[in-house]
Amino acid sequence: MSYYSQKIKSYVYMKSSIGSPMWLIGCEMKYGGIVRNVTRRKVSHLDPRAEIDIKKGGMTGGDRMKHHGYAKTYAKFLKPYINSSDSLVIAEFGILKGTGLAMWSELFPTSKIFGFDIDLSHINENMDYLISRGAFNNAPILHEFDQFLNNEKILSDILDHHKINICIDDGFHSDESILMTFESVRNVLSDSFVYFIEDNKTVYKKIIQKYQDVKVFSFDELTVVTSA
Repeated sequence: MSYYSQKIKSYVYMKSSIGSPMWLIGCEMKYGGIVRNVTRRKVSHLDPRAEIDIKKGGMTGGDRMKHHGYAKTYAKFLKPYINSSDSLVIAEFGILKGTGLAMWSELFPTSKIFGFDIDLSHINENMDYLISRGAFNNAPILHEFDQFLNNEKILSDILDHHKINICIDDGFHSDESILMTFESVRNVLSDSFVYFIEDNKTVYKKIIQKYQDVKVFSFDELTVVTSA
């Protein structure tokens, strides 16, 4: 990207209404934007992939708003929480280098933010950069997390009576891991919540079948679950 293109995008971001699709795209780019081929250093012992597939290629992050085009949907469902006087609790599963957490910290500066990942080394290495760009007025609370295990008790202990208002699953992306994570999180969700599930076209059908007490919206590879 040229110097002038960067300046134009930065100007559009600063002039956009906070939480709007353009603001979300600009904020994502501010904290690094899309990254590819991030080395897998640690995976779950229940990871179904063959070892050769785990070692092949790498992970991608910072791609939700612009690359995948989720900004419009995020803006719509996050709008009720913008400028909320409530003390929000946000949890993201699958944080990689922390671009998402940085974005949430700017969008909701007084919120309590939890980040969960099987490998925290990537965000720890990137933390100084994110802070230098303006992230984390309140430091995020980071924990290792295996999406293939039922972590209901662990999450309850970590949250210590806090209830999650906004939840994002950008982790392993399989039906199995998504459903296990949702089951682990379900009892620590606020009475009013929004839950984003990224990069999976099929799991919404299983959520509809299994949980009748929530609303489920499918937007191709993005599923949104809300309180009924």
